[in-house]
Amino acid sequence: MKIETLIVLMLCLGLCGLNARAGERGGFEARLVGSAVGEHVAGIQSGGAPWVVAHSEVEINSNGKIEVEIKGLLIASGSAANTVGPVTMVMASLVCGDVDAADTVSVPLSSSGDAKIRDTIQIPSPCIAPAVLIRIAATTSGPVTNGPFIAVNALTGKAKDEDGH
Repeated sequence: MKIETLIVLMLCLGLCGLNARAGERGGFEARLVGSAVGEHVAGIQSGGAPWVVAHSEVEINSNGKIEVEIKGLLIASGSAANTVGPVTMVMASLVCGDVDAADTVSVPLSSSGDAKIRDTIQIPSPCIAPAVLIRIAATTSGPVTNGPFIAVNALTGKAKDEDGH
């Protein structure tokens, strides 16, 4: 079997698993990864530095309740490595298809890169190819309108540990 066919098969199986899991609970669950410079999702640019995420959980139920827990969202390299740089607040955006469908409230981002978002958003029906972006909402200079994203849900190919993380 060619490697390209195997990759496509693995991706399809992963997406089917995500859809089945979401359907069982009536929502969407994901993990986040840090963004790289030059990425775009639904016309939204990534930040100007690479970011990493130590741990995260995203849950959105069918009623629009969204809970995001992020630990260790930090700049990955450069002079601001292992810090949040000037970022003081973040928000989550739900992307459906290629459209920014809903945004949460802005919440503080701690100096260690931790944040908790709890909000209720309006989810379009159907929401096809959902993605959750963590976006810059404020910096030390003040609020940021339509900020870039610094983390996004993704298939990583990493194995889960015994606790399912």
